[in-house]
Amino acid sequence: MNADVFHLKFLTETTPLAGSSAGAIVCAVIASGASMQEALEATKILAEDCRTRGTAFRLGAVLRDILEKFLPDDAHIRSSGRVRVAVTQILWRPKGLLVDQFDSKEDLINAVFTSSFIPGYLAPRPATMFRNRLCIDGGLTLFMPPTSAAQTVRVCAFPAGGLGLQGIGISPDLNPENRATPRELFNWALEPAADNILDKLFELGYLDAAVWAEDNPVEKIVRDNSSYIENSPTQ
Repeated sequence: MNADVFHLKFLTETTPLAGSSAGAIVCAVIASGASMQEALEATKILAEDCRTRGTAFRLGAVLRDILEKFLPDDAHIRSSGRVRVAVTQILWRPKGLLVDQFDSKEDLINAVFTSSFIPGYLAPRPATMFRNRLCIDGGLTLFMPPTSAAQTVRVCAFPAGGLGLQGIGISPDLNPENRATPRELFNWALEPAADNILDKLFELGYLDAAVWAEDNPVEKIVRDNSSYIENSPTQ
């Protein structure tokens, strides 16, 4: 089973999603209906641009451009009510906010951009405006935002055990042998790795999910969540 078959088997068109920072980007891409291979190719385009022309202070502009070209025109419709994007409002004190309704494709991209806004890194300013609020990276206050599902499977690209995170379902901890170190993963999060490394990380992420699926009642979780959505008065 390859990554796209796995994706289609366990993620339906109504599966609730939630993410902060890079996780918000992944959620928007999944909701768009794109294949995981298409998402990987778009990631490589972004990575090549940043490797060639630099990442700091311009990653945000490159990200916006890639999302504008990659996401379909109805991405906001596909995401509204299904995808929760976490952002951090910084005035008057840091406060995590969940956004799950999007007025336009631009509004969705703004939400994802804001959720990924590392102060002083995505752009040369300490914060960004989102819906008339000064905001920064959603992961600072909502590292693992909740979905609207009856049961949520939490996914982390970093070794959850090493970070002291609890309740993580899928992470590199599931396949600890011959993995990149947390320092390498952190460095690649800030400066894109070479394409062959991105291919390997893609493969390892799928294998992590596959190992998790072998030991967990995935079909039951999908059924329970589908039933919850059908019977929820808010849907």
